[in-house]
Amino acid sequence: MKKRFSFLGIAILVAALALTVSLAACGEQETTTTAASQPPSTQTTQAPTTATTQAPSTETTAGKAKVLRLAAPWPLGDPVTDNIQEFVDKFNAQAGGKYVIELHPGGSLLAMQDEFEAVKTGGVEMAGWPIAVFASVVPIFNLAELPFAVNSIEADAAYNAAMSPLYDQALAQFGIKNVFNFTCQGGDVISVKPVRTLEDWKGLLCQTISPVTAKIVELLGGSGVAIDWSEGYQALSKKVVEATVQSGSMVIQFKLNEVAKYVTRAYLYPAAIGIYMNKKVYEEMPPDIQQLVDKLGKEAQESTNANMVKLYHSNYDKMAELGMEIYPLPKAERDRWGEKLKPFAEELLGKVDKATADQVRQTTQQLDQQFPYTEK
Repeated sequence: MKKRFSFLGIAILVAALALTVSLAACGEQETTTTAASQPPSTQTTQAPTTATTQAPSTETTAGKAKVLRLAAPWPLGDPVTDNIQEFVDKFNAQAGGKYVIELHPGGSLLAMQDEFEAVKTGGVEMAGWPIAVFASVVPIFNLAELPFAVNSIEADAAYNAAMSPLYDQALAQFGIKNVFNFTCQGGDVISVKPVRTLEDWKGLLCQTISPVTAKIVELLGGSGVAIDWSEGYQALSKKVVEATVQSGSMVIQFKLNEVAKYVTRAYLYPAAIGIYMNKKVYEEMPPDIQQLVDKLGKEAQESTNANMVKLYHSNYDKMAELGMEIYPLPKAERDRWGEKLKPFAEELLGKVDKATADQVRQTTQQLDQQFPYTEK
């Protein structure tokens, strides 16, 4: 009898150890960094020191404060992360210990493609992504990259501010709140040979990084090659492509000046990033914290847009210093390009309701007058 009990005790102990190992493995899997596409860098600042790279406890990491996990695909040291971290730090300093935001950069909490659904369902409280990434789910997100919607980085910043309430309204049906959004600089042509006329586009092998850029290249007469944005250097150096449509920050970050000499400054389309929150989480906040989110979101939008405007211009100074030939596209030629893309722009506007489309048209017309295209 004693031997039977001894054998049973050993069996129970082995089973308990196996269960412990299994649970530990599950926990490790949940906090394993997930690879995600990395949106472009946008300015040069030092890496923040307070962002976390591991998922926090959903209970609390700051006394009795409620934790808001903010998933982001941009890594530590990326300027986008730095700007988001500034918003996080201000919120945590002013929330009075009631709430605390914990930033999870570099896809350490979620892959970018999973962020929309996670915020929608409350799987994560907050997240950030390039707005147009989920345009197939939220049609108005297409307008974040509306071809020739703006003429300059200054107009792009103003366009983002005007679009914020429209994004928020469209996201309400998904249970998501738009906290703030900002320009990450529009697209210009980076190439191994001059691209200065419509005729230069004919047959041009050009990297495309989104459905919008693919259509732009096609309509201008080029041959689009779908390649991840981070692989532009290799594609250009190996002559897989002859050009790419990118922001100046991408040139600086990935040293595209080493493999492409020419830059056509044309501001083909705007580009934007947004920070979002689960709407139920927001509605359950006390009024003073809701007001804080709204206030700091507005401030973050203004300050980040201002940072991007400064950076856009400094990028071009830097590219010139690096020996690249900067060619401001003449207005008459840019208008020729714009005519080719008008039907596509109208197609994107046709994906939203008429009232919204008309409002966007009115906004872009006003910005066109306020910020006319210049060749400087």
